[in-house]
Amino acid sequence: MLIAVMYFGGVFSSVKSTLVIWQGGFHFDRQLADIDAFLHFGVDPWRLVTPLMDSAAARLFVGYNYSTVWSAIAFGTVFFVAQSPRAASIRSRYLVSFMLVWVLLGNVLAGLFMSAGPVFYAQVTGDGARFAGLSMFLEESAALGDNTGMYQAYLWSLRESGQSGFASGISAFPSVHVGLIVMNTMFAWDANRKFGWAMIAYSLLIMASSVGLGWHYAVDGYVSAILVILMHVGLKRFYGWQSRTVQESFMRPVSAV
Repeated sequence: MLIAVMYFGGVFSSVKSTLVIWQGGFHFDRQLADIDAFLHFGVDPWRLVTPLMDSAAARLFVGYNYSTVWSAIAFGTVFFVAQSPRAASIRSRYLVSFMLVWVLLGNVLAGLFMSAGPVFYAQVTGDGARFAGLSMFLEESAALGDNTGMYQAYLWSLRESGQSGFASGISAFPSVHVGLIVMNTMFAWDANRKFGWAMIAYSLLIMASSVGLGWHYAVDGYVSAILVILMHVGLKRFYGWQSRTVQESFMRPVSAV
């Protein structure tokens, strides 16, 4: 299972890197930014989030958490579920959920609604004013030691050169980052309500961080969360139905010959 997941990750990155070529560019950034402003009463959400990250400590924490801590949770949980006897009852459903988040959100919907995200808004729309304040905020964070801007520059350099590399590919809508953490939150909620509440708080932190760091429009996270919750409920019902069907087949009396 772990080997399959690693191979799957490589395939996902390859597909993601070619999506923008198939679609001929990023076409939905203006629409997503406008939807964001509409949902937040005429204000671009980054203007609401970045004041909460005003201190150097907050900026460094948010950047480190969004990349390193998130990765440890997202991929560490996969390892735990794949190998732990304690996770046997949810193993198949969890791994199916994990892959569906990457494929449906990260490949299918990302390919249908190609967008680069606020940090690359000026490059793909030609409008350098709308997110100029966010760009300045990210430059200040980089000067404080946050590596987010460096990775964003790395991704754009790969895009400009037409090359692929580690974790390459740019797509904002919908957010796989939010999708995976919400997926883990749903499983945590099923297992333990206190742990579930903690994960809900962490999901909100990741959602806000994705906006404050310029990776995503807020609507990217909202849509991801809704779709993942619906997927979780649907798979839970399917696996429950499947389990009942198997049990009934074993309990059914065998006809005498």
